[in-house]
Amino acid sequence: MNKPAWRSHILFLLSYFLYWYVLFLFDRTAFLISNWSKFEDKSDILYSYLYGIRLDASLACYFIALPFIFYIIQLLVIKKPVSPWWLRGYTLVPTVLFALITIVNNPLYESWGEKISKRAILLGAGTVGGVTSSIDLGMLIFAAITVVLYFVIAHYTYHGIVVRAAKYRNQNWSSILVVFVTGAFVLFAFIRGGFGRATLNPSAVYFSDNTTSNHLAVNTYWAFLKDMMKSAKKNPYRFMSEEEAQQIINPVLPKTSDTVENVLRMDRPNVVLILLEGMVAQVFEELGGEKGITPNLDKYMREGVNFTRAYSAADRSDKGMIAVMSGFPSQGTESIIQYIPKHEKLPAIGQIYDSLKYSTSFYHGGQSQFYNFKSYMFTHGIERVVDNADFDLHEKRNSWGVYDHVVAERMLQDLDEDKKPFFSIFYTLVNHEPYNLDGGYKFGKKTKADMYRSTAYYTDTMIGNFVERAKKKGWYDDTIFVVVSDHGNIYPNEKYGLEHPKRYHIPLFIFGGALKEEWKGRKMEQVVSQLDVATTLWNFVSDKPSPFKYSFDLFTRSRLNVAFYNSNSTFGIVTNEQAVGYDVLGGKVAYKEGVKIDSQKDSLIRIAKGYYQEVFKDFQNY
Repeated sequence: MNKPAWRSHILFLLSYFLYWYVLFLFDRTAFLISNWSKFEDKSDILYSYLYGIRLDASLACYFIALPFIFYIIQLLVIKKPVSPWWLRGYTLVPTVLFALITIVNNPLYESWGEKISKRAILLGAGTVGGVTSSIDLGMLIFAAITVVLYFVIAHYTYHGIVVRAAKYRNQNWSSILVVFVTGAFVLFAFIRGGFGRATLNPSAVYFSDNTTSNHLAVNTYWAFLKDMMKSAKKNPYRFMSEEEAQQIINPVLPKTSDTVENVLRMDRPNVVLILLEGMVAQVFEELGGEKGITPNLDKYMREGVNFTRAYSAADRSDKGMIAVMSGFPSQGTESIIQYIPKHEKLPAIGQIYDSLKYSTSFYHGGQSQFYNFKSYMFTHGIERVVDNADFDLHEKRNSWGVYDHVVAERMLQDLDEDKKPFFSIFYTLVNHEPYNLDGGYKFGKKTKADMYRSTAYYTDTMIGNFVERAKKKGWYDDTIFVVVSDHGNIYPNEKYGLEHPKRYHIPLFIFGGALKEEWKGRKMEQVVSQLDVATTLWNFVSDKPSPFKYSFDLFTRSRLNVAFYNSNSTFGIVTNEQAVGYDVLGGKVAYKEGVKIDSQKDSLIRIAKGYYQEVFKDFQNY
């Protein structure tokens, strides 16, 4: 007896659903293996797979929709078998795309703590050299194994299940109508995630207080395709009316009437700004971190003013540069430095020094066009940019560019020759993934964390040599050094997610011959922000009001001690007593310290929401 034709239709749709679902399971498993150490509670893993089914089913049904419509047309109009190649071609394109997403996503998550997104793709496309510099042999091996297994599983699932089920069967009109109505109903329900008012989003599969477990549950491809459809014209932080946001954040913004302490011996000092690549508080003994990694920088902290509770504005260099130089907060999924017409309109500290006839310069061993740093510097008062292209080919380089000690030597020579006063920026390089060193690794290289410690030690040694040589220069007594990291990092602890404030805890200290004696050896234990560097450097040389809306002077006598931090998918706020981290995708508080969150009306999280709503609006208006 022949089986009813409708069964063959159902079997085909189920087989095609299974094909996509198997690929989603493979991606989730590859992510799990790659990030195994980040799962605090291994019992969460099963729940991640179970909760993730909703997004898996939604995306699978998206891809079933077009073949389903064509299938109905075949039954109604064509009424005969058609070439199976159209289905293979239709399936092949997203299959290859998903394979690329899988092999890129895992190393990206290891470094950034967040899954692949439109921002990551745009940054990668614009800085191919920077991306390749971050790749190591282990990543390549894992990627090769992953892609081979991926296509083997895809091939046998498609040909062993889908091809066998994709058979044409004649069927009467009434049966076709039943298949169409039932199929459309089921597809719509799964795609939308139900029939409620709220459409499906990643927060629907969040279930744990462990961020990585939630990220495992979220379908990588679904989230990526959703993110690619976002527009910078839409504010992702639209939590309230503009009037309410203004009322909420006005008390936490600087006031022009604030009184500032004068900590310098002179009105027009030389200024050296040292931006440390990815250095976090956990490698500084003076900040409560590990011993023996940064003895020189620890010493300079004790010689000057050390802000022990400083926090970066974000998690990546492009945002850290803007935070320090322009006092402008991170914009989450966007990065204003990537939009040259926008970043040209930002005020920046280089402009005030240039207007005062300072010699201005920027030194970096990598490619200065990376993240548009070169255009940003030249359009904001920096007259000399020295980067990788300015050094002979025989100079020692790692995967990112010229070693920092080579750049430091060039910088010292140039500063000797520059007319005084000068304003110069030294942006270090070596302490960047994949943490390559030519020579010995002080702490070994068995793990990425040990490699990070070793490159941090190299950076400390290099800066120690640089500063000790600078102290012998005639211009040192008239110079102030400002040292700050560009962003937070997952290493060396490997336990602070992007929602955790300790991920953003960074060094920030000031020392040098131009610092007043009574300020040397001071330890400031109140919360400050990386953003505050901009107004501080402005006020060092100008009595005009600071143009930086979100930046306090570090030496304001009565200031609000607050810092905001932000990543692609999280944001948070830190005060002297409290901290709250918010997961944007999950739509919930992901971290809290010293505060009880009972509702969305809680004042601290409302301040952070209003703050980033205003920041993104300002980004859009530039």
